[in-house]
Amino acid sequence: MTQEIGDGVELRSELMSRRAADGDGNGRGRRSRKARGRKEARRRVKRVRCVGGLRKRNNPKHVGEMAEMQFMLEAARRGFGVAKPFGNNERYDVIVDAPRRLWRVQVKASGARHHKEFAVRACWRTTRKHMPYTSKQIDFLAVVIQRKRKRIWYLIPVRALGGRLTINLYPFGCRKDGEERFEKYRGAWGLLEKA
Repeated sequence: MTQEIGDGVELRSELMSRRAADGDGNGRGRRSRKARGRKEARRRVKRVRCVGGLRKRNNPKHVGEMAEMQFMLEAARRGFGVAKPFGNNERYDVIVDAPRRLWRVQVKASGARHHKEFAVRACWRTTRKHMPYTSKQIDFLAVVIQRKRKRIWYLIPVRALGGRLTINLYPFGCRKDGEERFEKYRGAWGLLEKA
């Protein structure tokens, strides 16, 4: 009886391997020509997207990490010490070591443009809603706007945000009503030197 169960199991596994080889059964076998063609097309598309041997990634996490790196390089170039907190548990992305104190900086990148306006989210998300940054969480909001080969930086103190969830920046001209609320913080690296 054990022999029969053992033989039955062996026969069953042999039948499964034949089905897999023929492309029948549970989909683990050979792919049809059409499926292989789709897979090859996807590979070709991935190769085309590669620039200089590197894949171009445009997902939000990658864009944010690149903005953080750009901020750290620019701050270091201007003579500040920079550090990155361990993990993603804090509301700030970078610590800037200024002459008199340490600043907690949240870095944002914006590419969302509507006419001459760039919208930037000045908030963080919980599972259900958006929450504005407070002075207990960060000291500055650093925003980079990438335009071709030029980077435009805004260093906005958290108090100036006033609890807003989204801010609009106008680096190439202001609104019709002349409101330039955050333009005074454009390139305001000197704020980091003040205590």
